[in-house]
Amino acid sequence: MGIEKKVYSFRFDEEMVEKLRAYAAQENRTLSNMIETILLQYLSKRESEGKK
Repeated sequence: MGIEKKVYSFRFDEEMVEKLRAYAAQENRTLSNMIETILLQYLSKRESEGKK
């Protein structure tokens, strides 16, 4: 069975969303996947900073 994911609703500035869509398209990703990737990178960075 696959990984279970929760659905959330957020409000984003439309200009930011359009930029994210463009970057996602360049990387052959969905908008959702792009946002998830960005958040995972942020969390990883914060966690590694906390271990110093």
